[in-house]
Amino acid sequence: MSAKHLSKILKATGKGVGWWHKLFQSLINEDDLLLYDLTTIFTQSKNIKLAEKGYNPDELYLDQIGIVLAFSKDTSLPTGIEIYWGSMKDITTIKDFLNRLNPENIGFILDRGFWSEPLLQKFQNQKISYIAPVRKNSKHMDPRWLRWKQPFTYRKRSIRWSRRNTELGSLYFFEDPKLKGEQESALLRKVENGKISMEEYEEKKKTAGLIGLITNLHKKDGKQVYDLYKGRQDVELAFDAMKNTLDADKTHLQSSEAVRGYFFVTFLALRIYFHILKRLREKELTEKISVKEVLYELSKIRKIIRPSGKETFAKTPKKARKIAQLFPKAEPMG
Repeated sequence: MSAKHLSKILKATGKGVGWWHKLFQSLINEDDLLLYDLTTIFTQSKNIKLAEKGYNPDELYLDQIGIVLAFSKDTSLPTGIEIYWGSMKDITTIKDFLNRLNPENIGFILDRGFWSEPLLQKFQNQKISYIAPVRKNSKHMDPRWLRWKQPFTYRKRSIRWSRRNTELGSLYFFEDPKLKGEQESALLRKVENGKISMEEYEEKKKTAGLIGLITNLHKKDGKQVYDLYKGRQDVELAFDAMKNTLDADKTHLQSSEAVRGYFFVTFLALRIYFHILKRLREKELTEKISVKEVLYELSKIRKIIRPSGKETFAKTPKKARKIAQLFPKAEPMG
């Protein structure tokens, strides 16, 4: 476990190209929808070619590396990861992702950073399914045509919706009254602080509380499309777990290959993290226990291997035993 030895392993892992892609392809089910997003991490190493200057959330200008994560809506697990140049645009990474993996019969649930009409047209031509949020300044964000349909409830919030056809697919509008009030209040504060005029407020108010989505999943109703898009919360949770729980928000490694290998190991750790989370969700325990607590309690389980080769478990705390029972396939304690 020396630093020198681990560095060699990470470099060797990071050089993998073909086998990485074969593995990721095997984790993607047919007709799956992938939650796809890009984030950045920062490095203090001067030897990483992929690192390029960029601003962090604290407005500090630092060397950064782009990290792309693909997350399966079908399995609720991460299915792929890759690192990119720090300045690489979101849309460019998804084109590269498609070229590398050449996936078939899948779709993408995208973030606003990936909004591109040519990209959606390419998806249509290749018969790739997609759900893409419309930017507020898009010509498609025109609420004048809205004819609201029967509302539905999403996590105790009432949502009304509307739909019409466009050249890019079915355009859905969703209105969340609570979000509408919050956004209008935020706009008024900007007026009060002199950041926008009242005329700008009146214009921006027209789309307050509105979420626009374009998709070629034409047979889905409003509630289904909204639920699929809100599944993006899992990929955001994955980035949060990666940066905070796994402490992968920065790196001190000295080569691009080692960084790439490091994030492959991070990807495997995220798979374990979300397997645990998936089990907690199935048992409706997410409000009572966290993934971090599960890992901490299970770390208390000790296996004793005697000189004869006989294996036994040391005395295990009651809480750890109880949590272990949630994962019978992973922990053979009888």
